Amino acid sequence: MRPGGAWGSALRVSWPVLGGAWGAWLGFGGYLRLPPNADSFGSMLALGFFVFFAVIGLLAGAVAGALIGGSVEAVLQRSGAGIAAAIVVATVLNVLALWQIAGFVQAKYPGLRSQAAAASDGAGAAAGRAAAVRGSANPVPEPSRKNSCAEPPPPPQSRERAAWESECR
Repeated sequence: MRPGGAWGSALRVSWPVLGGAWGAWLGFGGYLRLPPNADSFGSMLALGFFVFFAVIGLLAGAVAGALIGGSVEAVLQRSGAGIAAAIVVATVLNVLALWQIAGFVQAKYPGLRSQAAAASDGAGAAAGRAAAVRGSANPVPEPSRKNSCAEPPPPPQSRERAAWESECR
């Protein structure tokens, strides 16, 4: 057993476990955002693809977590840092590196991106994606409604004048 005690061993084991869980969530998280469609074979097909991406994310995250954490710890211990300091720094750097890898993957493959992350891009990008989902590349603008109260003189007819007064006053 490597030095560092039970806590050190637990942190070393957590690197691939948490990396794999993060990768699996990255691969499968988009499925939970899909609208339910029980009448279609497409839902089962989408589930199959997202499970496939979750397995790939699990394996890639576990390997990345183990490699990043282990190599940072080894470099720090060879440079003279203590075991506890090396494990803590390796854990923090592991989390930061996995976070950056997840951001890169979501930017490269936007189909895996969740709605919450897509909404933070801004209203223009979200509106463009919503229009693409609806099937229209250019959303149709709503017709401008004329404000009848903005006209200075009220209508001269008694019926229209009564309606104007009930609306505008």
